[in-house]
Amino acid sequence: MKKKILLIIALIMVISTIIRTAIVGYSFFNFSNSTIENEANLLKELLLESNDKNKFLNIIQKSRHIKEISFINKPTKTATIISDYKHKTFTTLLPFSENKTLKIVFEADNYFKKLQDIFIQLILIATISLIIIILIVNYFLTPYLEILEKIKNSTDNILKGIFTDKIDTKLKGEAKEFTNSYNTFLDKLEDSFGVIEKKYTSLIEKEPSSNPLNDAKETIEQLANIFTFKRLIEEDESPEEILNRLVDVLIKFNITNYILLGIDNNEKKIIKIYKNGDVCCDVEENFLHCRAYRTKKTIYSVEHKNICPHHICDNDYLCIPFSASGNFTGILKILMNTEKEKERIQHIKPYIKAYLNEISAIIEAKYTLTLLHNQTIKDPLTNLYNRRYLENILTPLISGAYRRGEKLAFLMIDMDYFKKVNDTYGHKAGDMILAELARILISTVRKSDIIIRYGGEEFLVILQNLKNENDAIEVAEKIRKAVASHEFDTEKEKIHKTVSIGISIFPTHCKQGWECIKYADMALYYAKNHGRNQVKLYNEELKKEQNYETENEN
Repeated sequence: MKKKILLIIALIMVISTIIRTAIVGYSFFNFSNSTIENEANLLKELLLESNDKNKFLNIIQKSRHIKEISFINKPTKTATIISDYKHKTFTTLLPFSENKTLKIVFEADNYFKKLQDIFIQLILIATISLIIIILIVNYFLTPYLEILEKIKNSTDNILKGIFTDKIDTKLKGEAKEFTNSYNTFLDKLEDSFGVIEKKYTSLIEKEPSSNPLNDAKETIEQLANIFTFKRLIEEDESPEEILNRLVDVLIKFNITNYILLGIDNNEKKIIKIYKNGDVCCDVEENFLHCRAYRTKKTIYSVEHKNICPHHICDNDYLCIPFSASGNFTGILKILMNTEKEKERIQHIKPYIKAYLNEISAIIEAKYTLTLLHNQTIKDPLTNLYNRRYLENILTPLISGAYRRGEKLAFLMIDMDYFKKVNDTYGHKAGDMILAELARILISTVRKSDIIIRYGGEEFLVILQNLKNENDAIEVAEKIRKAVASHEFDTEKEKIHKTVSIGISIFPTHCKQGWECIKYADMALYYAKNHGRNQVKLYNEELKKEQNYETENEN
């Protein structure tokens, strides 16, 4: 900076000297031209009044500073002065008569010498002044410029996260107070940034950056986004909603090739899959062999080539497991196809892991609550809904069907002579047969239909959006035939069993949910009392049956 300032001062001095010299020279030339023109006009007047012009010319010719005076047979209208630096002369051309011009050549050697001396003096004075000014400026300005230079170097180091580059000066007064204030500012900045860096690095696993201030700014912005994300997922109802929000985060980070798995550790099965692009491995089918799932560690192929034998493509990948070591584990696999993408994923990897860390505990808690809720509404033997669930959904189910003008079919199913199974093969075999019957029911009806273990060996199937009674009878017959043709394994031997099924239709036979179940139960016991292994549709005649009993022995 000091060199620039001194150069600017020198440039100003040079320009001012040139301008001053030009002004002096111009003024000198104007004065000289005016003097020469006056002298030439005087000589012209004397010549005009002279009777013997040739004699006058000879006298004037002998003048020391007049080199030549003569007439030119050529007219001219105005007086002209011509300076000739090479020959050190001034030539004047004056109109004398209509056909003649008076030419006078003045000797100007002394004039040009004085002009040259003036120019040299001006340049010499300007040079000496420049040297003196530069020395004075350099002496007084250098300490201040050194302060500015030190501040520049110090601020460059601040951008690198170095806050120890303090400045000093030999100056006193305000300059000294300024340097002391700046050094105090550095101390406070170092303390403040140290606290900030310690806080955010404790939340996000980031490596040191070459630009820590920008890195801190970016990290704090991401932490704010993560905090907002955490507040959102805390209010979500299910793990699926949370995983959907995580997919939105991946889209925001412009991650295009990934697979996101949600795994039930209790059942050892995948409960949710989000996928975009080629996965390049069989993790969907064989997640138990996934290295990230087994080790609960992040797998990064850029650091360890061929670390996972299940990855079948040549591109690199990042596999991050997230779990609170409980009922739920998630796996996020990100694929990288270019070097630029690797650098970008490496940069945002700490932020992605921070999102997953926030998800882990919350999704685990919600998934555990879901499991606990399911345990209260599901039968542990068959994994079907139980009567408690039926109590919760029956009224809304009837109301919705009534509002939409839809029919519902209630199928009450009971296994024939089930008590003999327990007596003959034991209760364990009976439980196995009931679980197998549940699987038959699941495979026979639609996903939209509701299957409930009503109690003991009784099952209730609610068929939704039914077209007519015949459809209900067809489904019931399909169930009956599937059970009759199935071989149940009791470990001792394989046996065949049958079921009896009673049907009631809403709103044809009943207007309330429990009324529909009651009428389906009547039809069931009619089927059991009239031969079993059959389907019976409710009708009004069943009410007249005198032998109807609410509990029938098998």
